[in-house]
Amino acid sequence: MLSESRELIEKYRQSFKRIPNYQYWLVIVDNHFNDRYYFFIYSRKLKTKLVRSHELLALVHDRHKYQQVLADLKKISHLSIEYRDTAHLVEPMPEITTDKIHGHNF
Repeated sequence: MLSESRELIEKYRQSFKRIPNYQYWLVIVDNHFNDRYYFFIYSRKLKTKLVRSHELLALVHDRHKYQQVLADLKKISHLSIEYRDTAHLVEPMPEITTDKIHGHNF
């Protein structure tokens, strides 16, 4: 097992608390700007909108290492995985133009 896989699994076990009424999922980002793959674990209490994320690993852009680390992660985790790529950025929400609480355009 690669040292990167061991580091990822250790941080995964620290971050995945298995708290009742929480939803957990993994996010893997192929970041072309920093030339790295980033692994995150996201969590959210059910019926709320606040999402928390914890970075598990930043891996140098090496396809072979990435595939090995991903395979090692899938062996221990059954969480769903969301893949993101910075080459195809999507703005999830429209830009805020008026915010009276924080003083934008007021």
